[in-house]
Formats: sequence, structure tokens, C-alpha cells
Amino acid sequence: MPPADEGPAVGAWTRRLVHLFLLAFAVTGLATLELFPFSGFRLFSELRPAERQSWELRAVDEAGDEIPIRLGDLPLGFRNSTTLLRGFDDLTTAERDAICDAWAQPLRDRDVPVVGVRVYSVVQSVRPDGPPRTRTLAYECGGQP
Repeated sequence: MPPADEGPAVGAWTRRLVHLFLLAFAVTGLATLELFPFSGFRLFSELRPAERQSWELRAVDEAGDEIPIRLGDLPLGFRNSTTLLRGFDDLTTAERDAICDAWAQPLRDRDVPVVGVRVYSVVQSVRPDGPPRTRTLAYECGGQP
């Protein structure tokens, strides 16, 4: 009886590459290194915080009323307000006012009399039965009424 066909043989280079891949996978996991494409096993193993912090932008009109600023209406460079707000403390007043003017410009283009911008820090629980969200004034830009 002839020997059974075992299929194509696996080459030595293929074996070495598989061993190298498995070694790299094990080393990055044990050393908790975050090197793409190896995750260090942290993708789903870390606890998520119970609260989520975000920002809320509000334009202020002449009467002192607040109007929400929609990030989708902004130029592309200003839509990621989180990146801009990370270094907001280090900016000069003129630089802050320039950013706030850019945030308010779409409302001004619709003839809304914007005199300033307020930036709120919002903390919200991720649990359905958690405490209500809190909103704290973090920054004010421009001439406030």
C-alpha cells in the first residue's frame, strides 16, 4: 500500500518565522509592551473608569444666554477640541481668544451676536444608576457680558 499523501512540506523558513512571531508575541505580553501589532494583552484587561470626562462649548450672546457650539460646523482643524483644550492652560489670552473666535465663527456667520465662549468640563457616570452629570466652568474667552 502506498504512503498517504501528507500535503506540501512546511519549509524551514516558515517554521522559523512562526517561532519568531510566537516569541515576539510572548515577550511583548510578558513585558507589557505596546508594540503594534502586539497588544501586550491590555486591550480588554484594564478596568474602565466609572466616570467619563468631556468638554462642552457654549457661545454667549449679548444677553448672556448660552448657545451650544456644534463641532461639526467648525473647520476641520478645530473639530478635535479635546486636543486643543489639553494645552489651553499654557496658551496666552490672545491665543485662547483666537481659538474661541474660531469656535464661534459659524454662529457669527448666521448673524448670532456672539460676545464670548464658555468651556465647561463635564463629568458623567458611565453607569445607568450613577450620579447625575456635573458641569463646571473651566474657561471663558472673549468679552463676557
